[in-house]
Amino acid sequence: MNRPPLDPVTFEVIRNALQSITDEMMLTVQRTGRSPTTTQAFDFSAALCDTNGDVLDQGLAIPIHMGGIPNAVQAVLAKFKGRVYPGDAIILNDPYSGGLHLPDVFCVTPIFVEERVFAYSVTVVHHMDVGGRAAGSMAHDSTEIYQEGLRIPPLKLYERGKLNPTLADLIKLNVRTPEVVMGDLASQISACNAGSRGLLDLVEEYGQDLLKDCLRELMDYSERITRRAISQWPDGVYRFTDHLDEDGLSDDPIPIKVALHVNGNSAMVDFTGSAPQTRGAINCVLSQSKAMAYCAIRCAIREDMPNNSGCFRPVEVVAPEGTITNMRHPASCAARGVTSFRLIDAVLGALAQVVPDRVAAAPEGGTSTGRFGFPQPDGSIRVFYDNVFGVRGAWNNGDGRGGAASVGANISNVSVEILESQVPLRVRRYGLVPDSGGPGKHRGGLAITREWELLAPEATITWRSDRRAFPPYGLMGGKPGQGSLNALNPGPGGQTLPTKINTRLKQGDVFRHTSPGGGGYGNPMERDPQATLEDWRSGKVTAAHAREAYGVVIDEAAGQVDAPATAKLRNPRPPTGPSP
Repeated sequence: MNRPPLDPVTFEVIRNALQSITDEMMLTVQRTGRSPTTTQAFDFSAALCDTNGDVLDQGLAIPIHMGGIPNAVQAVLAKFKGRVYPGDAIILNDPYSGGLHLPDVFCVTPIFVEERVFAYSVTVVHHMDVGGRAAGSMAHDSTEIYQEGLRIPPLKLYERGKLNPTLADLIKLNVRTPEVVMGDLASQISACNAGSRGLLDLVEEYGQDLLKDCLRELMDYSERITRRAISQWPDGVYRFTDHLDEDGLSDDPIPIKVALHVNGNSAMVDFTGSAPQTRGAINCVLSQSKAMAYCAIRCAIREDMPNNSGCFRPVEVVAPEGTITNMRHPASCAARGVTSFRLIDAVLGALAQVVPDRVAAAPEGGTSTGRFGFPQPDGSIRVFYDNVFGVRGAWNNGDGRGGAASVGANISNVSVEILESQVPLRVRRYGLVPDSGGPGKHRGGLAITREWELLAPEATITWRSDRRAFPPYGLMGGKPGQGSLNALNPGPGGQTLPTKINTRLKQGDVFRHTSPGGGGYGNPMERDPQATLEDWRSGKVTAAHAREAYGVVIDEAAGQVDAPATAKLRNPRPPTGPSP
């Protein structure tokens, strides 16, 4: 029986209702969570999935998670086919069993209609600690998955509404912050329940048959928009190579290679040629690499469409097993985020050859992030989480922004007031760095620096950053941004630290991280001198940098551009005339 086509009003109402449901799931995690990762950093995601695991809608969340959600749900379906009941809450975090890395714990709950599964609610939260050899479970120098923490394959934390005390006890015994972890898990289940209620309200309003048709059409709609956009791109193969500085155990650069194949209304992203999997914990599972490819292509398609699995259908991703883009057991991956961001940068570098007006120069290379561990008198360890981000590259119509989240992760740093009220740290400095944005007709965003002073007798710190040896690239003649820097006790007698660290601090130590600056776009000599003057007035560039990078001579006493000198610098060609 053929059903009549959906009317556009009902289609839009249901589309927006789904977005409201998943956003409510996000707010539920944020408002009921226990850790700074949920209440401050927003390092979590929420989605509704169909019975195949395809994403129906995702909240205003993290693209890094989006490509991993279908795999997580499919792992649950494979494990518990025919054994899923109302009131179940199934969790997992093992990268080799549908997860991404161990701190990201998925929670999947079924939504039943008339005694049959209609859909699934899904949340994923980056937990404060899941055990392992380093406080915060994010050590870059772990060399195998067994060192990184508690591995959870798909298991029922709740079955038919009843807590599994064995699994709960196992989790609490193996993490450093059991109350916080169990609190965040409870927030995930609450958010899944909110998603279930919202979707069941839609079933009651429209009936399950019409709603199923609309959900199917929403994915088809996103697929059509994606295919239409790709069909306007010139066919061909576009290659780009970017690098990670190192893996924290070896100084060898790590190439990330991409070949973007555009063919009609579909695309293939091929990571063949990228580095073999590393000893350090910066490897990615295949679903992670897929998510990054999808994210980059989604950025180049400036169309309003639902965030669902229909967006993925026109894009094939190839990542050979045993490489950094598709790790083989027992490779480690705790700090894989830095690789995730570089995958986006590499795909965007290829896309800049296809749609140059829709791709910006390189951003800071991903969130710089760390974990502090504070030993307590009773032998426990308090863990705290902080980030430094984000810096955007310039684009064809404007300068890059500073203090804006990465396109791959809509997260935040923890507020200074919250941080200082909860742990023995003092934030001594937090601000933008002059002269750090890549020069160009449009300037890259300025780097960000942040300093923490330890007030406790001792603490551990793991810190993950990159883009020092290979700073963010510029486009169309734009220059790279400034590279990153880590320093212990900056100043005379201070020490420059590697980009990835796992070490101890003592009372009074100061750790400073300076992020990279964004890449520039276009020839710096084409930048409007008045824009450079305004940058100088606001402290974004110094007079010396304005002269060196942009050929703009600033009269600091008068506070204006020295026009004759500037013209001479910006036009160094000799006078035209007949040859002698």
